[in-house]
Amino acid sequence: MNIIFVMTDTFRYDNLSCYGPTQTKTPRLDEFANQSFVFDNAYIGSFATIPNRLDIMSGRFSFIDREWCPLPKDTVTLQQILSASGVTSQMIIDNPHMIEMGFNYERGFDAWEWIRGQETDTWKIKPPSLVIPETSHSQRRGFIRKRYLNNTHWWSCEEDRFAARTMTAACQWLEEYQDLDQFFLYLDLFDPHEPWDAPRKYIDMYDPDYSGEEFGYPDSRIWKEYFSEDEMSAYRLQYKAETSMVDHWFGVLLNKIDELGLTEDTAIIFTSDHGYLLGEHEVIGKSIFVDTPGHTAWESVPMYDEIRHIPLIIRLPEQTQGQHVKALVQPPDLMPTMLEMAGLVATETFGGQSRTQALQCGVFYTENWEFNPENSHGKSMMPLMRGETEAHRDIAVSSNTIIHHTPLLAKTSIVTDDGWCLHYFGKYDQLAPEARMGSLKVIDPEAARLSIEPELYYTPDDAQESKNVIDENEKLAEEIHSSYVNWLEKTGTPEEHLAGRRNLR
Repeated sequence: MNIIFVMTDTFRYDNLSCYGPTQTKTPRLDEFANQSFVFDNAYIGSFATIPNRLDIMSGRFSFIDREWCPLPKDTVTLQQILSASGVTSQMIIDNPHMIEMGFNYERGFDAWEWIRGQETDTWKIKPPSLVIPETSHSQRRGFIRKRYLNNTHWWSCEEDRFAARTMTAACQWLEEYQDLDQFFLYLDLFDPHEPWDAPRKYIDMYDPDYSGEEFGYPDSRIWKEYFSEDEMSAYRLQYKAETSMVDHWFGVLLNKIDELGLTEDTAIIFTSDHGYLLGEHEVIGKSIFVDTPGHTAWESVPMYDEIRHIPLIIRLPEQTQGQHVKALVQPPDLMPTMLEMAGLVATETFGGQSRTQALQCGVFYTENWEFNPENSHGKSMMPLMRGETEAHRDIAVSSNTIIHHTPLLAKTSIVTDDGWCLHYFGKYDQLAPEARMGSLKVIDPEAARLSIEPELYYTPDDAQESKNVIDENEKLAEEIHSSYVNWLEKTGTPEEHLAGRRNLR
């Protein structure tokens, strides 16, 4: 079968009615879910954008030994295996982080197309006629906002926006290559990640009388310290509008698939890399920025349900009846699932050659590679969809990278298959003083705004994770933590990173 994989960024699972009552309008995705397998308990593995893609492409949890990083040259990827096996692979993305600065996540695809201009992409120089408005206190770091406005000053209609351009490019590719024997089309939309700038018609879907700012690019903060109630209401509105725009353009893609007669032999996968806090737990965003002399520092937010819980919807060829799957599943499971979809037997070893670009100098070189399925952390979800089993994972681990040895960054959630969630942060005798993500330094431990003590929640009765019950369930917390440590050992976590995770308190 063909495979069309649609990744979105920052798309909350509770935007969709298949996961419960929602105020967000996503009619095309709701219709799609009614014809598909809906995975009710899909959780992120490695956080955030780039670590998530590495999980999917490698079939491994990258947070155990890597952080936000270029595609490692020794990592065998899903697209490499598919291409070497005769499946034509194409990437079309507007997410800049996968390609900019030599990150090389296009490696292994037969071809790729980058829709330029999102967020940090250094695409266009400021035209002399463009006036950049002053950044308000509620808007995100000025240099990113200015870069974004430089890139988008030429827009005149909805079709100029990123989701529209990416999905239009996908439709054009399908028209041109619809007669391929077998293809893998990887689509990666940065929306509904901020900045939120959907056309006015999407705002009107929620509030036709809205008269506030129509461009939303909030900084990640404890929101009541920076934003008013009206500003937060505006941000929630802008996020919903952006989400509805993504839904519309996903529908355009579905229309093209039907029009070309590809439905009968094409699997379609829709998912996201993580969610976003819109005021829950007193936070807007998915981290907390703190202004310090000379630079902006940050700390991670615990892996709350609004962040860790992701949509995952899979429609198999000719499927018309929807079905919910309760099993715990995670992004590394997607690689073996798609290999099985493509008809590749999971026990075979695949090999070939890859062309890798050396960072900075632009030199290309070729290396031999071999894929050993035994090294994968993921498990195919096809048996779940075939009804052969209801079990998949005992726990789902969602985590920031744990390589920096600081609980301010290495925040983890462990979800059990019966609804318990342990938030865990590690215990280190010495904290790493220079932990960073890019230019952002982790804040001084004494300036931490959020707790780094373990917390336990029973989500069937406390979906908002507002009542920490660890004190009355200490033994259970220890059992979940023990399962987590065993899991880290089985995944091959280096002892230098595992040592600080062996104790609950």
